[in-house]
Amino acid sequence: MALHLPKPRSTKPAQKTVGLDGLNVSVSTAATSGVEKSKSVKSGGLAGLTSKVSVRQLRTEIGKEGLRQAAVDAGRKPPSDRTLRRWAQQGRIPHPDVTERAQRRAAIERLGGIDAVAKKIGRSRSAVSRYRSGETNELRADAKKKLKNVKARDIMDRAGVLRPDGRPKKATIRVRGGVSVRNGSEEGYDYRVRTLDFANSDSPFSLDETRELAMALAGDDHARVVAILERHATMDYPENKGFDQYGDTFGFHFDSIESVHIDWT
Repeated sequence: MALHLPKPRSTKPAQKTVGLDGLNVSVSTAATSGVEKSKSVKSGGLAGLTSKVSVRQLRTEIGKEGLRQAAVDAGRKPPSDRTLRRWAQQGRIPHPDVTERAQRRAAIERLGGIDAVAKKIGRSRSAVSRYRSGETNELRADAKKKLKNVKARDIMDRAGVLRPDGRPKKATIRVRGGVSVRNGSEEGYDYRVRTLDFANSDSPFSLDETRELAMALAGDDHARVVAILERHATMDYPENKGFDQYGDTFGFHFDSIESVHIDWT
């Protein structure tokens, strides 16, 4: 008689990102998910730092016709008023392709419209229009980077984390999560759930770290956020001695993140 054994649980692969040193590092999927959840908590100081806005805000920014056009651009039937109300009540658009086009349309409106964006990123009006509709999935590399930076700066400004001169405010950070410590091997020699209180650290986040952290949050690059936090915990946090490098096999690594709190001062 054959035995029907349960299949082993599969684990999500770690996410790859680029750290502050330009090195490719792997970060825990559970940790990046924790950052994303923390951003929905208004008291966490992260709520406004996202390129994705609610359906209600989409309706305010691009109106019913904008949402309908996003559906048409995705090859779907224009939604009725009743459907639009249901989307707003549920807080979600059930079609990812429509959501993506609506978010693009709203982001371009926040930046001043097609002509303003075209000027800022050095592309033609038609190129930005094709990108907005989804006819072009991505802009050229240089324009893509410029648009990402313009959007991030706008998001940071709206979230109140920039000073009048454009520099980011000082970030004081507290992170709670499961941490493993690695010293030359993939397996951690120490694991614990703890709170890293960077707010009271003798080595606060530098201006470069703060700027890159805010940019990553504004671009919804949660993996890079985790890598920046891990690097600071490894290299600069006073409690952690003995590390002069950060990478996949050295330093502090979050296996999960329960909460992130940032005060911008």
